[in-house]
Amino acid sequence: MAFLQLQGIGKIYVSEGNVAVGIRGVDLSFERGEFVAITGRSGSGKSTLLNVISGMDTYEEGELLIEGQPTSHYRQADWEIYREKYVSFVFQDYNIIDSYTVLENVELALLNIPDPRERRRRAIELIERVGLKAHLHHKGSKLSGGQKQRTVIARALAKDSPIILADEPTGNLDAETSREIIALLREVSRDKLLIVVTHNFEQVEEYATRHVRIFDGAVEADQIVAEPEPVAEEELPSPVPETKRKAVRSDRFGNGVLLGATIFKATPKLSAFLCFLLLVGTIAVSLVTSLTGSAWDLFDPHLMFRHIPGRAVVVTRTGDPVTGAEMNALAAEFGANKAVRYDYLYDQSYNFWDWDYDLDFDYVISENGTRTPKIGRAPETVTEAHLYLPISAAPLFGKKEIKDTTFTVQLASWDYTFSVDLTVTGVTYFYNNTKKAEVLLSDEGFRFLSACALLSSQSLSVRYELVDGTGEVLFTPTWSRDLIVTVDPDLPSGTMILPSPIVNTAHQIRAGAADPATVTERFTAIGTKYGSGSSVNWAYPLDGYRAVAGDGDRDGKLIVSPDLFTTVTEGVEDGLYKQVSLFFASDAAAKSAIEGINGKGYLAVLSSTTYSPDPSEIIVSTVLFVLSAAFWLFALLFFAFFVSLCCGRSIDAFRGDMSIMRSMGIPVRVIRIGMYVRMLLSLIPAYLLSGVAVFFIFRTPALNRLFRFPDPWQFVLITVGIVALALLSTRRQIRRLFKTSVKTALRGGDAA
Repeated sequence: MAFLQLQGIGKIYVSEGNVAVGIRGVDLSFERGEFVAITGRSGSGKSTLLNVISGMDTYEEGELLIEGQPTSHYRQADWEIYREKYVSFVFQDYNIIDSYTVLENVELALLNIPDPRERRRRAIELIERVGLKAHLHHKGSKLSGGQKQRTVIARALAKDSPIILADEPTGNLDAETSREIIALLREVSRDKLLIVVTHNFEQVEEYATRHVRIFDGAVEADQIVAEPEPVAEEELPSPVPETKRKAVRSDRFGNGVLLGATIFKATPKLSAFLCFLLLVGTIAVSLVTSLTGSAWDLFDPHLMFRHIPGRAVVVTRTGDPVTGAEMNALAAEFGANKAVRYDYLYDQSYNFWDWDYDLDFDYVISENGTRTPKIGRAPETVTEAHLYLPISAAPLFGKKEIKDTTFTVQLASWDYTFSVDLTVTGVTYFYNNTKKAEVLLSDEGFRFLSACALLSSQSLSVRYELVDGTGEVLFTPTWSRDLIVTVDPDLPSGTMILPSPIVNTAHQIRAGAADPATVTERFTAIGTKYGSGSSVNWAYPLDGYRAVAGDGDRDGKLIVSPDLFTTVTEGVEDGLYKQVSLFFASDAAAKSAIEGINGKGYLAVLSSTTYSPDPSEIIVSTVLFVLSAAFWLFALLFFAFFVSLCCGRSIDAFRGDMSIMRSMGIPVRVIRIGMYVRMLLSLIPAYLLSGVAVFFIFRTPALNRLFRFPDPWQFVLITVGIVALALLSTRRQIRRLFKTSVKTALRGGDAA
């Protein structure tokens, strides 16, 4: 049984309706150890015959048998295995991969060796055998013709395949180099079948054992020139066992990864271009996502209250206010860690700004908790505050050291505007600008600012009176109802400043009273809640408080200390403010307590309770979301088109290298995986540099204000989307590449 046998082989070409015969009726048999020279005129069919033997071209007639097995039923995948197992090719135009070094070119044929050290050792051994040790790390583009051909021979040897096919291997070489290459081919192929197509038989006559002449597509002569040297049985390459073939197939993924890494490293300019392309696209998509990110707020829950873990909001079912006594009783009975009678600030947002720096955003105010500020200290007095701000506020307060810095909280209503100056004890910055800023206060500071907020939501009048022991009002300034209440944090506790005419008149009335000891002062606050339509009066005896007369700019104003202001305001709210907050260890604990609280005639809910927004709000939000999503999708598709266009150019540049790999028998699957891996490797620098860019953007105050901080899921969406687009683009280009046969691709044919 012949090792390789051709029975009546015919090859027909059809192009634009024209039919041409490549070869016809070829009957040949070959054995290992032969050096077969095939000659003939140009166009006679000798190269076609070689392409059919190599499996790079199909045949329409006859049968090709390898080790007695027919191949007429082979599909592309079968021919890949055939070339991988049996054939090594040496071309006239070398078909060396110019961007690879000599070492990388040879290692390319040794992908079946899993150990990289063994692969490297074997490649160097073969390179030394063909005399190129000094050129180990030279790029293919820097080699001479003879050196390129030696590299290709070393690569052919690396496969250790039983058939070596050489198509005009000396066609581009001078006479001396040609003799060296032919001698080298014979030396390295004594145990293999070597078939050389040449136009000059004299060049190979010294080594050839057989001469086949082709004329007009048929075998004109088949002559034995010399007896081939016998091949010892142990020298014959044994067929690849099926188990090993399966192992090779299973390792194709690993070979593809290795090939992709080699391609990426061997083409630095092209790889840099891909990295830059993907970097620009990644940053662009990230910025577009940031600019359209607010549209996704449509899906955020509409909370009735500010959600604080463990917070339960309690009101009565009758609509009456929850008194302080009731609140404390509920807290004690159900094990609340804290109870807040006036929780108004928890659910409000206000603006603060500085005239020298335009800063305008919402913040939430909270009581002093267990957090320890990283910079500065926790607030201690009524008018101190620690700020938790986005980094965009850094130019206002500084990043490291806070000295004598204040900021103004302005609380406005229809009738009143309160401006409260708070001293900053420190600032903790964060980079997620979608979070609300927060002001951390001391417990007393929280009560005071709550009083300011409560008063700003009401119409409040004040009245100062002198009352004798019988309850008769001795003196009420007729214009005191119009006094503007202001707060001076520097006033001692329990102190108020009244207009000097009031203080002087009060002293005169006391002095003239029958019993001055029975004359007392009373401060009356009259509050009207907006929308309630009711007024409630409370009278506060001023026993224990000290009134002094104002002077200068203070004259004509009612100025009180923060604690007095808080007491009066909370007194007014006792009859108007209805809800309280109880704080438990967790939402689960709060939920358990809520069941018991509701059973006592109260209505209690978690602070995470949501509500249904107004239909018009839903419509507007939906329209904005659709427009933003469309803009985001358009940007993504534009990026996909841009990447596909540029990647197409880069892959077209790889067309020749891929064809060489296919001719070497490297499976299409391995090449495909290699192309995908190269694209993914190009994404790594893009993601790293994009991460650095995003880090820089959101750590820079001015830039942080311009772009919305993406949520983690948006980062994931961007990552998955860009990877998918890059892989789909690569897939599309690969499909174009593999539409062409190996032979056509090697000749520079179009893959379209």
